[in-house]
Amino acid sequence: MNVRCAALLLAFAGLLVLSACQPSLSSAIQSPPTVQAGEPEIQAFFPRAGQDPAPVLVKLYSGASTSLDIAIYSLTHPDIVKAIGDARQRGVQVRVITDNEQAAGNTQKHAVDDLLTLGIPVKVNLHSGLMHLKMSVIDGKIATIGSYNYTQSASQQNDEVMAVVTQPAFVKSCQDEFNRLWDSPGLTDAKESY
Repeated sequence: MNVRCAALLLAFAGLLVLSACQPSLSSAIQSPPTVQAGEPEIQAFFPRAGQDPAPVLVKLYSGASTSLDIAIYSLTHPDIVKAIGDARQRGVQVRVITDNEQAAGNTQKHAVDDLLTLGIPVKVNLHSGLMHLKMSVIDGKIATIGSYNYTQSASQQNDEVMAVVTQPAFVKSCQDEFNRLWDSPGLTDAKESY
């Protein structure tokens, strides 16, 4: 694991610990996050505790105004796929990175095809490991990260977590890592991989 990835994982773990220690965050956990200047915030969503991340992502993606970068292992939840497409149709610059093996499965292939049809650039990994990130960066101001895949089973059955973070340094780290991946030779255009 490279130093940047290790630092990102440690920062994420620290943010989750911080969020668990702040009662004001737990009271806000049921409502989708809002960004307020100067007030870094962390919210954690646990599907099995009745805190489905899908509506949170849909609201965040619906509020995107300039950019939406998504690195996701599994992308099949119809509401999330629709929200990504809707963002593109509003003129938001959207980029998606996903796992090559997952993108070859019927349900995810259909979702990726829908995104490609809308002109959304989608890249898949060529390297031997999985593209296992579950991360979004919205307008360079909000990051989501965690174990949560964008699937209905992750929303309804799995023990998962998704954190929404507005702490600027953390968001910048996520954006930097997304940009590094996007420009790396370890990815290829999804259209070429089918």
